[in-house]
Amino acid sequence: MSEEKLVIFDLDNTILNGDSDYSMINFLVAKSILDDSALDINQAFMDDYKIGKLDFDKYTRFALKSFIGKSHIEISELTNEFVKEVIEPMINIYALKIIHDHQDHGCKLLIASATNELIVKPIAKRLEVADYLGTKVEFIDNKCTGKYLPPSALGEGKLKLVTEWAKIKGFNLELATFYSDSINDLPLLEKVNNPIAVNPDSKLEKISITRGWKILDLPRI
Repeated sequence: MSEEKLVIFDLDNTILNGDSDYSMINFLVAKSILDDSALDINQAFMDDYKIGKLDFDKYTRFALKSFIGKSHIEISELTNEFVKEVIEPMINIYALKIIHDHQDHGCKLLIASATNELIVKPIAKRLEVADYLGTKVEFIDNKCTGKYLPPSALGEGKLKLVTEWAKIKGFNLELATFYSDSINDLPLLEKVNNPIAVNPDSKLEKISITRGWKILDLPRI
């Protein structure tokens, strides 16, 4: 087992002041890649996510629709622009300081997000975090099919993907720290030794108080 301390971060509403998947759809509408009708659909999916009832299959088909037929390079050009224009102002500087503090203490950092890996990858690069997990996307002949490769990195799926990653990398997940805002991350929060709720939703806040988990209320600047 590695002697490094493993620290895991959720991405949306934990490191970011907002949701990257949701923001990407709005970005694509602003770029006229999607029409305005996508805004209401996007909001409906977000409302379901907040209460832990998101139909991930339907949402992922919706979120990946604009990438169908595009190569990795074509998608990277789009997501890099998205990170510069939209994600940069969304980065919570207080969360960023926590990341840097853990890095300074020699911890191994992992970003684990339900957002698809095409978006998570450039954000992790911007945050200077080498290791990341997102929902994997299917490519055939270097073209995006618009489908994801199960399991999704949501809920139990995130726990499974992180568990597999930790085993390969030689980390004991039960000794790890995990920062998250969402009740959807409860399976992984229950697995680690040090669960930390960051600006938690109402359901996670209630559970965190009951179980004595640490709660961080980070200013959203």
